[in-house]
Formats: sequence, C-alpha cells, structure tokens
Amino acid sequence: MENKKINQVLILSITAIVISVIALIVTLRKNGDNPQPSSKTQLVSLDSTVNIAYVNLDTLLLEYKYAVKLNEDLLTEQAKAKAKLESRMKSFEKKYNDFAEKMKYGSFLSQSSMESQQKELLKEQNEIEKLNQELTQQLLEKQEIMNKEIYDTVMNFIKEFNKDGKYILILGNGMGSNILYAEPEMNITTPVLDSLNARYSRFQNSK
Repeated sequence: MENKKINQVLILSITAIVISVIALIVTLRKNGDNPQPSSKTQLVSLDSTVNIAYVNLDTLLLEYKYAVKLNEDLLTEQAKAKAKLESRMKSFEKKYNDFAEKMKYGSFLSQSSMESQQKELLKEQNEIEKLNQELTQQLLEKQEIMNKEIYDTVMNFIKEFNKDGKYILILGNGMGSNILYAEPEMNITTPVLDSLNARYSRFQNSK
C-alpha cells in the first residue's frame, strides 16, 4: 500500500511539470481563435500538426526493469526489517508472559525482584518502540531515494528520446493525472519502455 501511494506521488510529480505548458498552449489557441481588433496586434498560432505525446507512468513503473529491481530491493529491506522487529517482539512477549505468570502465582522471591523485572520489561518495550520508529524512518528514506532515482532516470531519458525534437510536449499519464482523454496514437509508452529496458540490459551486460 505504501509503495502504491509513493508511486502515485511520483506520477503526480511528473504530471505537474507539464501542467503549466498545457495551460500556455490552451491560451495560445484561444488567442488565435479570438483575436482582438487592433492594427498592431500580432496573432500567435500553432501548427495543426504539432506533435504531443504521452507516457503511461503506471505501466512504466510496473514494467521498467530498473524500477522493478529497485522496488524488489526495497521489499527485501522491508521484509528484513519486519523479521527483525517481530523477533524482538516475540522475545518480549515470552518475557512478559513469564512475568505475568509469576505475578499470578505470587512466585517472586521479593518485591524488589518483581520491580526489577518490571523495569526491564518496560525498558525493552521502549527499545522495541524506538527500533520500530528507526526502521520505519530508514525505509521511508530509502523509498524516497529510490523514487527520486527512478524519476531522474526517466526524465533524463525522455530528453534523450526526444533529441530530434519530434515532440514539443510529452505528458505523463496515470492514476491521478489531469489527462482525461488522448488519441491512442499519442501513446508512446511502448517505444519509451522498450528503449529504457534495452538500455538497462546493455548496462547490466557491460558489468
């Protein structure tokens, strides 16, 4: 669930970059359709063959091999952290049950012995809570680094992909984006994804 939310945030971040450009294009089109009567006015018009494309970011995050690897690595870290925390909690639970049983049967040798063991339990409980917070923070930081790395990789590649200037605008489409409709031929997800995966494979093979 947390990975999904972060992926949605990543998609929203990429989409936000192009919103201002879309607004500019819409404004230019309106100005072209409704010119103000003035002898000095210069009309700005867009070529009807302007090339705009989009990439499905949900598909990209699910099928880009490098993104898949990073997400799997993060899941492994999450599993390790969970196992470590569960091990500590299991140990604590056993000690707590032993303490509760002694309390039930009054089998402490002295009041001071009971209080000492109670303090130890409280100390360990606090340590477990602290460990949980530390592990959670570490995972969030790793997730943030991972998302930034994927974002930078994709954005830099898009510039390379469009180095011939074929498209004046490449949008990011996905859950939470502002693209409500686009013609199918504007979807360049497959060629972008294929190129990204091919480049990643070459990099892996060169190691």
